[in-house]
Amino acid sequence: MKTNDLTQVKHIGAARMKVLNDSGITTLKKLYEIPLEKLARIETIGEHYAKLIKEAVTEVYVTSAEEIAAETGAAIEKNIEPVNEGIKKQVKILNKGLKQANEKLKPLGKSKYLELYVDFKKRSKTLKRHLTKLEANPPAKARKKIIKKADALNAILTSVGKKPKKKKYQKITREIQAFSKILKKARS
Repeated sequence: MKTNDLTQVKHIGAARMKVLNDSGITTLKKLYEIPLEKLARIETIGEHYAKLIKEAVTEVYVTSAEEIAAETGAAIEKNIEPVNEGIKKQVKILNKGLKQANEKLKPLGKSKYLELYVDFKKRSKTLKRHLTKLEANPPAKARKKIIKKADALNAILTSVGKKPKKKKYQKITREIQAFSKILKKARS
């Protein structure tokens, strides 16, 4: 993987790469390290695309660094920032997923699901509290586990259908509870 080919980053084509090169950003490392505000000030990029590019370059840069280390057999020291960005992104996605699942699982007129819905709400609230208290720099092992579990929980939340069912409530509640335990352990 070439480190000077910025077009491998999503939202960067030949024209943007030329503008970035003219601004002194010629490698993925430089693009990764440039502050968001400075990137946004570059002509034709702006704030919106700067955010999208920063997210995409984080993914590409970390992946390419891991590939290079695997090819050379060298151990790399992983930066904490990209993973923390991954955690922040997962937290944002999870909050959105919980909100959508909450809307879909409301037991409109069906009292038999009310108790399950209340339990779901209580566990969601606990999860949100754990997400907000998550420390800025959890250990590497915990970070990987958090991101993996967040992906799994998000997949379950997005698969919630329009009609609430007992099994769906129970499955989501179990997953939320398990994820909350992981977050609690990561904090301690």
